[in-house]
Amino acid sequence: MGKQSRRAKPQAPSQTSISITTTSSPSSSTQMPGVVAEDVASLRKVERDTGRTEWVFAERAANAPPLARMSKPVRAKQLEATVGGADPEEYWWWITDEALEDMARQLETSHYCVVDGMLGDKGAAALYEEVRAARQDGKLESSRLAGGRTGALLSYSHAAVRGDLVGWFDGTEEGLWKNGQLARYLTKVDTLIAQLGEHLGALRGIVNRSKAMVACYPGGGARYVRHCDNSCHAGEGERCNGRRLTVIMYLNPEWVSLHGGELRLFEPFAPKHRPPLCDVQPLLDRLVVFYADYRVPHEVLPAHAERYAITLWYFDADERARAKRQDESGAEADATESEAIQEEIARFERRFGPASEVKTRAISGAAQ
Repeated sequence: MGKQSRRAKPQAPSQTSISITTTSSPSSSTQMPGVVAEDVASLRKVERDTGRTEWVFAERAANAPPLARMSKPVRAKQLEATVGGADPEEYWWWITDEALEDMARQLETSHYCVVDGMLGDKGAAALYEEVRAARQDGKLESSRLAGGRTGALLSYSHAAVRGDLVGWFDGTEEGLWKNGQLARYLTKVDTLIAQLGEHLGALRGIVNRSKAMVACYPGGGARYVRHCDNSCHAGEGERCNGRRLTVIMYLNPEWVSLHGGELRLFEPFAPKHRPPLCDVQPLLDRLVVFYADYRVPHEVLPAHAERYAITLWYFDADERARAKRQDESGAEADATESEAIQEEIARFERRFGPASEVKTRAISGAAQ
């Protein structure tokens, strides 16, 4: 992964967007697919893709979490590249020193950051077409919730808990990525994480990552309840699985607020009664990077239209190796972990009803 030139391009405009803000949804009903009625109290009656109708507020509620945005310094670098007419394939503005330093600062202080425009309009549209084709070709299957530190002990499906369709890919699958867009994206994001490691010591132990998990929430209110991707804190804990960073690219060119499916982030170790930290709208060519452990509890809100994303997990080498050794350490450890997973299933079933399927031992893709 070669480094790109970090030479400055034309100066960016002085006014840039703030890092987190609250905004209203589009005010015109013509911008809101599914709107069938409207009244004077800022309510709209919408028909969901399931055929069910409901009244919703036309504007984002005053008590809703703020919306996550790019920070000022990162936005400035994007504008600099855009105003200068830089080709997104040639000038990777997101690995300039200024952008990297601010992303590292955000991860250190807020535990997440947002980057818009990494792929450019053409690149993002082409990648969206490829992942949508993978869905249409039947390459995505119902997701599974995996147990054990590395996902090797037990798995189960529960649509009310997690309702997406997923597939695991590396971009080289024959006949699938006809224009090579997934492989191009993976090269870019790998470069970003490698360069971030030079600016943030907490990431220097990262040596590899998972395959790309391509996911589609098919609408109909599909969601993923609040969870963490790694049950530990900064490598400390008995259930660490090695995931250090979660990186998600969103690919939804016609997303509007009525479609839902926002990524909702919570404060570290936040109890259930604490309000959310922010919502991340799943816009086309939006990348969100956050710590995979207890520092960033998160959920996917109900999606009422198809919602596409590509998720990667970057592993800390020492933590991942330790997790694999613990998963292989014998029957006693297996029994303890399986008991914890069964308790998790029981808890979800009390809240959402019976799980659709439970499997023991390894599943394809769970430990990628």
